[in-house]
Amino acid sequence: MGTRLASPERIAHTRVGRIRERVIREDELIVGCRTSKLKGAPLFPENKIKWIATDVDRFDKREIQRALITPEEKQELKETIVPFWEGKTVEDKFHGILPGDVSGEMDKFVYTFMLQITYGIGHFTMNHRKVLTKGITGIIEEAAHKYRSLSEVDQKSEKGLFYDAVIRSLNAAVLFSNRYAEHAHHLSRRQTDPKRAEELARISRICRKVPQYPADTFHEAVQSLYFIHLIAQIESGGNSVSLGRIDQVLYPYYQRDIEKGAMDPDKARELLSLLFLKINEIWNVLEEAYIPGGEGTEGKTTQNVTVGGVDENGKDSVNALSYIGLHAYADIRTVQPNFGVRVGPRTEDLFFLTAVKYAKDGVLLHFFNDDGIIRSLVKGGHAIEDARDYGVVGCLEPNAQGKTFGSTFASQFNGIKCVELALNNGRDLVFGFPSGVATGAPENFSTFDDVWKAYDAQVSYFIGQLVKGISCLDQAITENLPSPFASAMIDGPVEKAMDVTRGGAVYNSTGVQLIGFSNIVDSLFAVKKAVFQDRYCTLRDLTQWLSGNWADAADKRNYFFNHVSKYGNDEDDVDEMAAAVLHHFCDRLSGCRNFRGGNFWPGVFSVGFHMTMGALTAATADGRHAGNVLGNGITPSEGAARKGPTAIMNSVTKLPLDKVFNGLNLNMRFNGKHISDHGLAGLIRGYFQGGGVQVQFNMVDGKTLEDAKKNPDRYRDLVVRVSGYSAIFVNLSPTAQDEIIGRVQLEL
Repeated sequence: MGTRLASPERIAHTRVGRIRERVIREDELIVGCRTSKLKGAPLFPENKIKWIATDVDRFDKREIQRALITPEEKQELKETIVPFWEGKTVEDKFHGILPGDVSGEMDKFVYTFMLQITYGIGHFTMNHRKVLTKGITGIIEEAAHKYRSLSEVDQKSEKGLFYDAVIRSLNAAVLFSNRYAEHAHHLSRRQTDPKRAEELARISRICRKVPQYPADTFHEAVQSLYFIHLIAQIESGGNSVSLGRIDQVLYPYYQRDIEKGAMDPDKARELLSLLFLKINEIWNVLEEAYIPGGEGTEGKTTQNVTVGGVDENGKDSVNALSYIGLHAYADIRTVQPNFGVRVGPRTEDLFFLTAVKYAKDGVLLHFFNDDGIIRSLVKGGHAIEDARDYGVVGCLEPNAQGKTFGSTFASQFNGIKCVELALNNGRDLVFGFPSGVATGAPENFSTFDDVWKAYDAQVSYFIGQLVKGISCLDQAITENLPSPFASAMIDGPVEKAMDVTRGGAVYNSTGVQLIGFSNIVDSLFAVKKAVFQDRYCTLRDLTQWLSGNWADAADKRNYFFNHVSKYGNDEDDVDEMAAAVLHHFCDRLSGCRNFRGGNFWPGVFSVGFHMTMGALTAATADGRHAGNVLGNGITPSEGAARKGPTAIMNSVTKLPLDKVFNGLNLNMRFNGKHISDHGLAGLIRGYFQGGGVQVQFNMVDGKTLEDAKKNPDRYRDLVVRVSGYSAIFVNLSPTAQDEIIGRVQLEL
């Protein structure tokens, strides 16, 4: 793994060293680290080495996500690690097999999958129930049995090598936990405080037992779950490895301890809080060029935890641990984990109101509608039992817990750029050269249908190129970076003798996120309304104003921005356009198959790409200036929603949400002091009853955000929702801060 970097926020607690040092910090009860530093991150040169060579001298000089690194570590990177990996990485393999026409398209800023090149696939949950009940020894025996059942020829083939790699990785996991057992035992014998000595002795006994053997107690189950989570984070650089439904996974152990009198709710709450704090230690160093796509010192790890919802039989599964998980997260209010609450018509009111109260008070939860998501997953090909048992990975992507290798954040698609190209015969207005399909001069378009056909041609072409590119990237990952440990933790690979990167999991989707959704809708509607219906101007007039970034046309921009209907106001004519745009995107991806044998899944969430791609997009017909941020997920554009929160939600529920299998985000901002618990609960309930699938809130007023930007030292603990994830506000770039400040503060 090479060098470990430390975030400056916790530099007082850093210590140079490598993971084999088995760090157990003062008062820890849940143990395990990716690095010896409290807030440290590994680099993954096997994925991509060029960015490390380029960024190494700037890690500790960055304005955003500064990472401390010693001169000795820089020297090791430059003289040893970078030279070793040159020509051997996933990126090198990818570019070696990528067709020339696709390679050329990657620099046109219509789509990107560079984050996956740099950090791997990630974005999965594991079958923790299996580990907790069978232990690693049980899974090793399962893999060994499968290996022994192969023919002699197959044992020497790819199948035999797969089982060998799985068994080796599982044995390594046992050694990893045993090292912590030895270290805890050593520390306990040196400890002078009897209470701490007993805690360390208990940690030693637990780490000697799990995850090697089945867990019996709640503490053992939490430690085992964390070890498995941590080791998966060590295996590859993929972001968003997630825990999923912890209340369902851990509840049997909690209940057993409660019945024996060995556990009480407060102790369980403490252990879960400590688990969440350990999760918060895990972060990744982002390539500087892509920091706007995932801002924050936590490096966009988005490790999702989910509570609530129904079980495989459709019955409400809320239990005591669902409440305890909520309380534990509210106790610490850290950036990680990314905490989700599943809600349905069968969810008990007390649980829902507890979550709502925390959200109103500023705890950054996001809410998921069970009925809508389960219906969508079934439509996307999940068995009903697996759909009901969905976990959430990354920002907000639902899929079957422990059965899916979904590559949910594989690519980001700048749909509004396709509108720009459609209105300019394929020419990019930012850089001035032909980028898209030649679809004809706009002055020759006699109807809006001509515009739509040009837009369709651009979208269809670039999605086709994207699909070919992702296939090459998936092949490069399979050949250079298989994941035998993750393969043992997800259902399917051991049964099939096939690594998860080859398609071994039960479900194998690939997510493509539509960026700038609201801008696409409002721009196409503006063209239809102003040009072809009201005859306010010609299409040639409009394209000239856009090419000039509305220069000397302020009155024209004012008309398009303020006097043409916008998505998010519950107006049927523009909302019909929104539904058409989303249907179109989903339909163009439908039927596209990925390298692992699964389907491409549409999503509408942006992380930070609405800022990055906005900077590379020309002025748009909705009145937006060139370079400004784009719409965030399914949320209306900044300043466009003028009729309140219920109008926004009504517009969203008119969309074909059941076709957006990969998830979407709706951001809303209120002043938490001016809203009641029952008012917020009613808003969410009404939205979900109407078909909405996800919503999240910032409960901080604009004045506070403005003051935090001016006086960051006073607000070091101010955490906000950026898109599908959270970040410390004062650590964001000015662009990201301004985007959050500019979001409409709604009232109920």
